[in-house]
Amino acid sequence: MEGLGRMLDKAKQLQWLKGFDVGRGSTINISHLLYADDTLIFCGADRSQVLYLNLTLLIFEAISGLHINMLKSIIYPVNEGQSSGQKLYEKFKKKLASWQLQYLSMGGRLTLISSVLDSIPTYQMSLFPMLSKVLKQLDKIRRNFLWELSMGRD
Repeated sequence: MEGLGRMLDKAKQLQWLKGFDVGRGSTINISHLLYADDTLIFCGADRSQVLYLNLTLLIFEAISGLHINMLKSIIYPVNEGQSSGQKLYEKFKKKLASWQLQYLSMGGRLTLISSVLDSIPTYQMSLFPMLSKVLKQLDKIRRNFLWELSMGRD
């Protein structure tokens, strides 16, 4: 694994990978962490860095003869709050579009909100901090769905 570490250091030196800075005003930049046979690699979310990372891993496989199992590899987007918020917003809208609002009572809408809509962002919020703007937008969608037809009904 030391060979992979050196290759990732070289990729960072060539500015193929950016990594992330640790602390405020610190000069420490981390592009990867190695522990036994596990590796965490940090790079930006732009296409060029992902392509360079893939190239670095292919070169490592060719030189070392070791195989990287991509089926066991996972990519987690970090600090992509806007795009993840947009994905949640689209999931909410998709769920709401499938429900026949005119046939639901106030209690039915409340049950759907608490059992379905409230569970959608739960996993996301357990992993990543949610932007307050995204939370306010999702609350607005839930509130509008709950009270949309209630003025003349219930």
